[in-house]
Amino acid sequence: MAGTQLSVRMGFVTTSPVPAVVINAIRSVKVTQKAGQRSGFQVSMAMEKGGEIEQELLPGGYFAPGKRMIFSVVTNGLREVLMDGHIARYDVGQSNQPGQITLALTGTDATQLMDQIDLSGVPMPGMPPFAQVNFILARYVALGIIPVVVPTPMVSVQNPMARWPSQQGTDYQYIQRLAGQVGYLFSLEPGATEGQQFAYFGPDIGTLVALGTNAAGDTLPPLTVNMGEASNIDALSINFNGLSKPFVYGFYLESSAPGPAVPVPMPDFLTNPPLGPGFVPYAKNLAMNKPSSDSSESKDEEEDGMTSTDLATLIMKGVGRAAKGANVINASGSLDVARYGQLLRPRKIVNVRGAGPHSNGMYLVESVSTTIEPGAIRQSFNLSKNAHGSFTQKVAI
Repeated sequence: MAGTQLSVRMGFVTTSPVPAVVINAIRSVKVTQKAGQRSGFQVSMAMEKGGEIEQELLPGGYFAPGKRMIFSVVTNGLREVLMDGHIARYDVGQSNQPGQITLALTGTDATQLMDQIDLSGVPMPGMPPFAQVNFILARYVALGIIPVVVPTPMVSVQNPMARWPSQQGTDYQYIQRLAGQVGYLFSLEPGATEGQQFAYFGPDIGTLVALGTNAAGDTLPPLTVNMGEASNIDALSINFNGLSKPFVYGFYLESSAPGPAVPVPMPDFLTNPPLGPGFVPYAKNLAMNKPSSDSSESKDEEEDGMTSTDLATLIMKGVGRAAKGANVINASGSLDVARYGQLLRPRKIVNVRGAGPHSNGMYLVESVSTTIEPGAIRQSFNLSKNAHGSFTQKVAI
């Protein structure tokens, strides 16, 4: 396709370009990415009977599970890393029809490597959650993983002379647990150069290191619909659920002074500022935990990852839950990458125009599915926002 090119690299720790026989055999590549969740890819290849892939590469372990694969796309001279992951499995589909033998590779990002070994019991004395995450991510520096850990606005640290936290489960399981305790999300994102990855642990808002920009640092083009030749997406559907925005609150119980539990409201705008001028009213109440008059009562930390006697943890998790629940305006659509000009990425802020004054404005990219086939690179996407309309009538294009 004119102006668009796919590049694939493979290796274990370091990578090198795949041979031409592999590139020529690729029928399609599909990459699925969602904020705060594990990303995945699937590659479909044609395998010639008696050919190099069947006779040499496959038996020689070239596509062995655990092998690293990096997919990059060059669009209009701009190289962007689409996916940096590892093969989890391969499937060979045999056929009696000539030229119909297929090889399918399925894999995920490096979080699968973080989810292999149970390290329960590793002590982490005196470390707040964000420090524990930095400690864990230091083990993966050889894979080019750069921690982007946002310190929590409030810190709750146990006295190491009395007790200290210890890891529970695998690295990935424990980081996700910590993220839930403080209302954060954790995700791996490819960097601007091949072999570089960012491990983001922070609020569920647009990427702090590259808010609404592409790999070159330029602002993302607005998603444009219903504007004739200026339109750069194929379709856009917007929905608003007016009955889903929760008013989140929790109950705080002072352990040293017995008394009734105190309700604590959790504002959503602290980590999720409004993306438009049209405020969406709260539609329901959401209690994070149940009040108890017995301060010695055992608390279920598995349900909410907190105790009602820890005010800092209560507020951090409550604010995160409120921020996540505030995005009740959702949009979905599809685009041709060559027409749009670059790749759309999860957790970036992008403007929508041409959808009407009530629906235009800034949106958070929640998830993107990219499909690459000979002659076409297409993306389907899901967006969300927490307020109607746009703060401005003009956007950069």
